[in-house]
Amino acid sequence: MPRAERERLILDIAGQVFAQDGYHAAAMDEIARQAGISKPMLYAYFVSKEGLYLAYIERTGQELVDRLQGSLAEPDPLVRVQGRVEEFLRFVEEHRDGWRVLFNEASSSRPVAEQVAELRERIAEALSRLIGAGIAGHGTLDDTTVAVVAHAIVGAGESLANWWLEHPDVSRARMTEWYSRVIRGSLAALLDAPPAVA
Repeated sequence: MPRAERERLILDIAGQVFAQDGYHAAAMDEIARQAGISKPMLYAYFVSKEGLYLAYIERTGQELVDRLQGSLAEPDPLVRVQGRVEEFLRFVEEHRDGWRVLFNEASSSRPVAEQVAELRERIAEALSRLIGAGIAGHGTLDDTTVAVVAHAIVGAGESLANWWLEHPDVSRARMTEWYSRVIRGSLAALLDAPPAVA
């Protein structure tokens, strides 16, 4: 099996084991067994359990960022936001294991916490660009204000996604509707607010 293909397989299996057992309880022996490789080969690929965990976070997190950046060609900002919300929740639905690994054990270790924080920042930056494109012409809104709202929306989305994983009977369409309302309310408040005082 080509190295890249084997790495993908190992990361897929590692994500399942980390999501099921948690970082500390997850066993490298079990990941190696399910991947059909030896434990020394697993360490040859990723050096340590933490290295494997970080590699999984990077791969899964980058896919999420790529989806959220998507196409900005749609001129209507609300339609753009709706599309990104749908894409975000589709990611959570398709990658429940990945989401749990990304955000349920963010404090497992300092490097993991730092990488998750960096991922949050990348998501917030992508959202800031989306908001900025949608509110062009509103001169009262500075970059800091937009960044604050973007981080608030990201935090709300993370919390809602975690809630949704505990309530799988709620449809993605319903979650999209709720989260879109939260975002629209945040953006409306932003546009109606007076200029920030330093």
